[in-house]
Amino acid sequence: MSSSFDVSTLLCAGLGLLFGAACLALPSYRYRAFMSFVPMPDGASWIWGHEKIIFDSSTSTAYTRWYVTLGTYVIRVRGALWKPDILVVADPAAISHIMGKQIYQYGENVSVPCRGGSSPATEHNDIVRPRIARLLGKSLGWVEGESEHKRMRHLVSSSLSQEAVKKGYQDLLDAAENTRVAMEDYLHTSGTYADFKTVNITEWTLQATLDAIGRFGFGHDFGGGRNKEARALLGAWRDMVTSVISPDGFLAVMLIRRFGFINKLPLRALRAQGNVRAIIHAGVAKEMVLRDQNLSATSSGNDLLSRLLVAHKKGAIDKAELMDHISMFIMAGSETTGQGVGSALYELGRNPGVQAKLRAEIMRFSQAPTFDELTGKMPYLDAVTRETLRFHPPAPYMERNSKIDDVLPLRHPITDKQGTVHTEIHIKAGQTVIIPIHSCNRLDSVWGDGGVFRPERWLDPAGPARHADMLTNGWSNTLSFSDGPRNCIGYRLALIEFKVILLMFVRNFQFGATGDPVMHKFASSMSPVIKGREKEGPQLPVTIAPL
Repeated sequence: MSSSFDVSTLLCAGLGLLFGAACLALPSYRYRAFMSFVPMPDGASWIWGHEKIIFDSSTSTAYTRWYVTLGTYVIRVRGALWKPDILVVADPAAISHIMGKQIYQYGENVSVPCRGGSSPATEHNDIVRPRIARLLGKSLGWVEGESEHKRMRHLVSSSLSQEAVKKGYQDLLDAAENTRVAMEDYLHTSGTYADFKTVNITEWTLQATLDAIGRFGFGHDFGGGRNKEARALLGAWRDMVTSVISPDGFLAVMLIRRFGFINKLPLRALRAQGNVRAIIHAGVAKEMVLRDQNLSATSSGNDLLSRLLVAHKKGAIDKAELMDHISMFIMAGSETTGQGVGSALYELGRNPGVQAKLRAEIMRFSQAPTFDELTGKMPYLDAVTRETLRFHPPAPYMERNSKIDDVLPLRHPITDKQGTVHTEIHIKAGQTVIIPIHSCNRLDSVWGDGGVFRPERWLDPAGPARHADMLTNGWSNTLSFSDGPRNCIGYRLALIEFKVILLMFVRNFQFGATGDPVMHKFASSMSPVIKGREKEGPQLPVTIAPL
């Protein structure tokens, strides 16, 4: 099926449903009445609301701009196709309520009616959850409901502890070394060795992180992230991202959000989201299942693979869940971290003083520092890591749906046009809430100079932010790894993986800026593109030369 056929199918479906959407617009006023005092920016279109503005901007920058111009930490935006207004929440009290206290209080699924109580669970919505299932399978990132979520976390949590990461540290060093050798070979065969050359740095960092998670979690060789299987996997992911960030992708998401049944149609764009999982199932996951045949149910290995295989052997998980866990951890353990390291190198290329300072610290240690040296004796490396993840969070926002009526508390009240002060927001069942992580991590009113890449803030005895009362409760007072019971279970591994690969690049190569106008789009994670060249797909150009 061609792409154009799918686009025309979506357009016809959209036009055919237009009248139905207009009818659906009437109930939206029920939602608006409860939130009419919440500020709303100008500029909404009749059909697309504010969502086309948001899509056309670099990810979350529209939210940040509106927070500043409206002078508030909660705003209301018009949804596309007459979807009820969407709340965009940066108030820390409301975020804590959503992400901590009420994350999965009632029900196993967004389509299951809530039982009892007066507050909603606010887990994944009808766009996010089917997309996760197609991309990564029905694993930890997909599951909902407290009991099932806790069961899955318990299954793998010890394999991702600090002790487990330390035990597998050599695997991460080996992956970094493989990438160093590959980059050296590339520079030797691409013109004069010592000259600066322009590369898409995330192509290299994604290879490194795929190699790292394959080794660390599964004892699987992705050939340094460059063998046939790895190329197919990374290529499928790139194709998926290119599709999602296109105008056609925007149309598809808006229609799916309004008419959830479209998720079940055999559209090419939706099928493409399953290609990544299919490649993993046919390759590394199939290999893991074959290993399972020779594994005893009493095996005591605590690595990620052993834990999953023993659980399968004992009947605690079936084959489908085993395969989906493998898919999820391979991609979640490589894609977001690879994008993060690429962002760090991009910022170092734009900030040569920071790059020089980091290199000076790194050079005091060997090419392969010990785990304790990496985690305890490199404060500036730690500061650069924290600043990168603040400035470029892997997921720029989270979108959740309430299940029944609720009350969101506000740390910073809203004063309406009549002078009434509101300390809480009443929302109705079905309300969509967006938590814009990127904006929370960058607001000048919180950080002082939130739009500036400045690692030194993390070394300041007074703390990294201007107003501590506006910080969230997540890792390093950011939402970069989410927060609450559904925070990123692999964040300890991600941080060490990030530092190991970043250290290798900075120790052996120097980086510069190309001047290309880079913006970011959201496609399962933060994806950089060159403005005006979005059709080329995700890319993050830097210049690189050997030291």
